[in-house]
Amino acid sequence: MKKSYYLLSIPFAVLLLGLTQSFSGGEHGTRTPTGAPAGHTGSPGDGQNCTVCHGGTATQVSGILTSDVPASGYLAGQTYNFTVTLAGTGRKGFQASPQNQTGTLLGTLTAGAGNQLVGFNNKYVTHSIAQNTQTATWNFQWTAPVVPGTGNVTMYIAGVISQPNVRLSSLLLSENYSVGISETQAGISRIYPNPGSASVYLDFDLNKPGVVKAGIYTLSGSFTGAGVEQFSGSGSSHLMLNHQLPQGTYILRIYTPDGLANRKIVVL
Repeated sequence: MKKSYYLLSIPFAVLLLGLTQSFSGGEHGTRTPTGAPAGHTGSPGDGQNCTVCHGGTATQVSGILTSDVPASGYLAGQTYNFTVTLAGTGRKGFQASPQNQTGTLLGTLTAGAGNQLVGFNNKYVTHSIAQNTQTATWNFQWTAPVVPGTGNVTMYIAGVISQPNVRLSSLLLSENYSVGISETQAGISRIYPNPGSASVYLDFDLNKPGVVKAGIYTLSGSFTGAGVEQFSGSGSSHLMLNHQLPQGTYILRIYTPDGLANRKIVVL
């Protein structure tokens, strides 16, 4: 009986060893060959990276994440392509997420071949299959927030090239504030005074009735809290926006039934 028990224990031990190596990835693998758990991009909001599972020390690098977001910045609601490239010996994987400094998800991710979305509200994109080629690539898409005025977005990424080699990087994506039709097309006939102090006045000549909104944003895209909204009929109308902003340059963003326009304003 003891001999039979011993013989049965040998294949069980071999099976257990194989499973352990499969999940750990071994010396030249990744501990998560079918995708990294959410929250490990190394962003300030995540507060951790892949070294939690893989050990070692994370190294800041550049070039592992590229995109077709133009130098002029992203446009609200537009979709852009991103490519992850990891080169070296051993299995490779990654995780990326578009966030602000507090870790809030900004925009929407769409997974591509060989990757998947994980986390609450699909906050992260990660590999679904670890690659073992010398140079591994994955492609995914990001759709910018639909409402203009989000400002800077950072795409954070952590990559593993044969544990414990963890690489961290990020892409800063600025918003294009020049988007919008001309003020005349948007039905705006006058904005004054500019430069000014505690109030901005807007005169309209609208082609169609509807809600008119005006808000003041910082140059980095953050809403200052100064805004106003009213319903205006077609033809001539007037709007006043009061604020208590410190001196500086800001973006005045105006929505009318005829369109969207932006104007830089100076507060004295």
